[in-house]
Amino acid sequence: MLLSAALLALAAPAFAQDDPSSDEPPVIETAATAAAEPAKEPRKRKFLMEVGFRGRYMDLPDSLLDLAYFRNDDDDTIPDRPHVSAYSLGIEFVIKDEKANGIFYVEYLNPLLKPGYWDDKEEPADHQDGSWMEPDKLGLVLIGANYAYELKANNWFSFLFGAGIGGAIKIGELREWQPGEDVANPDGNNNNTEVDCGPAGQMGSAAYERRLECEDDGTIETPPVLPYIDINVGPRFNISDRASIRLEGGIHALLPYGGASVGITF
Repeated sequence: MLLSAALLALAAPAFAQDDPSSDEPPVIETAATAAAEPAKEPRKRKFLMEVGFRGRYMDLPDSLLDLAYFRNDDDDTIPDRPHVSAYSLGIEFVIKDEKANGIFYVEYLNPLLKPGYWDDKEEPADHQDGSWMEPDKLGLVLIGANYAYELKANNWFSFLFGAGIGGAIKIGELREWQPGEDVANPDGNNNNTEVDCGPAGQMGSAAYERRLECEDDGTIETPPVLPYIDINVGPRFNISDRASIRLEGGIHALLPYGGASVGITF
């Protein structure tokens, strides 16, 4: 009797939860009913895609140019060698999973190159045999592909490093004035467009003098497409898998660079 009374006392609260006046039977949640609930729909593909805008600034240190080209520091009669820099703007398409990123881009590179005098280093030094270069609507269309490996710190911050290849298609020209021909030196320069042109009609004058009076001696010939390599490293900031901001530095189109990309993820 005591055992039966104890079992009834334990069961009473459970029965009290059921409303006998209700027409619907009580719902008892089991593993089967939990499994019947609709689960969160998984992502249909194992990778994300991104379309973005990119910008880069490239700058070549003068110390590297000093290895091959003369820099005038103390002779006012010889023009200074120009500084080499450029910027590029373009679009990119990115395919990415947990660690791998494929980055494909098209951009326009605008050289920030002023007209100037280029004289290669030689022994003995001759600062009159260099060429005057002048850009004429010069630009490059860059098409490339990079691979970047991603190390994630958390859901919103990661670090990427990688490399790739590309090709540069030249637009416009780089015009050249060569030093004047020296009739006494048949083995010297013989490529002037106007052979007898120079200061006061003198032949053998420097290119930076001839460019003031003479027609240019032609343009610098290059292959239709110039190949190059990319090396890049930098952080990425992920915004809820909806957008991202990527900062980069490294080598781009053979020049040291820094830049950023902003993209929409889908």
